[in-house]
Amino acid sequence: MKFINRHSEWVVFLIGLMLMATMNPYVEGVSLCLLEALGFTFCPGEGLGHSIAFLFRGEFSESLEANLMGPVVVIGLSARIFTIWKNLIQKQTMDLQEDCHV
Repeated sequence: MKFINRHSEWVVFLIGLMLMATMNPYVEGVSLCLLEALGFTFCPGEGLGHSIAFLFRGEFSESLEANLMGPVVVIGLSARIFTIWKNLIQKQTMDLQEDCHV
């Protein structure tokens, strides 16, 4: 259980990024926006998945047109994933050093 708790956050973020990066941004699908489901016409996340898909294809202007926050989200999630990895590696290194000093 400890393993799952330690790795679940970065795995979910990485899978989400990979799914959005590999989706076809030219196909319209069902909206997952909770605000739209409640009847509001504005959704701040509208086009975010498309923006990320365009970004990974190198279509930067289309990415920004779909949602200005797409590149920011990719940078933020990537930074969070790398931070978690760094912390896991540091913890593992500290645990190994403690085992050697016993």
